[in-house]
Amino acid sequence: MTRFLLLLLVLLPFSFGLESKHWQWRLITCKASDSPVQKKDASSCKVSLLETENDPNPRPAPFDPCFEEENDGKPRNYCNIVCPGADTAYLIKRIPQNHRSCFGHFTYKIEKRSPNFFIWRDAKCRSSSVEFLIRCEFLSARSTFRSDEDIFEEANRIAADLRQ
Repeated sequence: MTRFLLLLLVLLPFSFGLESKHWQWRLITCKASDSPVQKKDASSCKVSLLETENDPNPRPAPFDPCFEEENDGKPRNYCNIVCPGADTAYLIKRIPQNHRSCFGHFTYKIEKRSPNFFIWRDAKCRSSSVEFLIRCEFLSARSTFRSDEDIFEEANRIAADLRQ
């Protein structure tokens, strides 16, 4: 009986820890312009919320999540990946995987600007067509996460402020 109680005391906190963490996925889809005049501009991007990696029903943000900043005198395009309060966010895959202009840590990278994560693109990656599948890890139960409308409203406000 004592061993059973000891085992229960050891495993119980572990099981609560598993329930208090959840993942969400984001798909960042960037599409280059067909116009040769706009090839130097950043390709337009949209972010969609996914419940699973292969969610057949993505929930696209109803606003442009991106803005431009200069870095070492060159334009860099930042997009909010809309994971407010996530503990971490990391790239699962880049599509296409053999992209000729997008190289991790050189022409794109995920960056935390508390409490949000952004993915930036520069050089030729900035103006190309590419998709990024990103997983966000939250140290809270999924049931406590805010509604899509709430996080879209906050992310839209952040994007508008950063574009000024």
